[in-house]
Amino acid sequence: MTSTTNSRGGEKKLNERIARPHKGRQRRRAPNRPQVSIPDLATTIRWIREDLGLTQAQAAAEVNFSAVHLGRFERGESKPPPDTLERIISGYRLDKAMASHLRELAGPAIMLAPPDALRRYVRAEKSLRLNLERFQARAIPAAFIDPFWNLLAHNDLFAAALPGIDDSGSISVWMFSDYSKTVVTDPESEGSWTVAMLKSALGRHRSSAQAKDLVSTLTPISDARRLWAASVNVSHGRDSQCPLHAYDANHRLVSYQLSLTDGMLAHHVQLVTATPEAYSGPELV
Repeated sequence: MTSTTNSRGGEKKLNERIARPHKGRQRRRAPNRPQVSIPDLATTIRWIREDLGLTQAQAAAEVNFSAVHLGRFERGESKPPPDTLERIISGYRLDKAMASHLRELAGPAIMLAPPDALRRYVRAEKSLRLNLERFQARAIPAAFIDPFWNLLAHNDLFAAALPGIDDSGSISVWMFSDYSKTVVTDPESEGSWTVAMLKSALGRHRSSAQAKDLVSTLTPISDARRLWAASVNVSHGRDSQCPLHAYDANHRLVSYQLSLTDGMLAHHVQLVTATPEAYSGPELV
């Protein structure tokens, strides 16, 4: 089992996902940033520039091509060729997650199989069902998910650790539910990471039915809208040194070490486990 680690390294790292600004650069938030949406290359390039506090002229100097061309890219009138996209990535000093996000947006979307088809696949594979049972015997919550963290199958401990999860069928949606607020000790931080992860998945699988369904589901949720508009950050996974701090089924504090396997079935199915360990989160009043 491998853990995806090129993402959130605690709240501090998450707030620094975009590259370090140049000296004297003032960050600012774009007042017209859409709140919940499927990302596209043009809009994302503009959001990054605005988040870095640069005018088009200033940004053009950073990436070493004209503001006219940058404006066309940001309006979607033309698409930056690969070498130009790399100049944007380098000039804006983007981290690996955001650089990968832009490259994925510049390429073709990866289509996902429908969730019901993925669920049938998981439930038909005896080895996968046995895997969940093995984790159950080791007292480890485990579940199979798709890239949007829709549940495909889970063991009983997983359902106990996330009460109400079967109502939504989605870990991502559950994270913004009232259930989450009674379980997760820092819903704000976890919600920010969830949004960053979903933006990455939405970019990669933007043409899939799951993408439209997720945006439609999250749009009415005020916390999801607020956190979506608050940051341009993206994440491809979770730092193995950043456990999830929560209350267990007996309302005792616990920290879960999350691990995500490499994808199977053309990366449409992943196994997530939550190994419980002694609570290591912030002291709660």
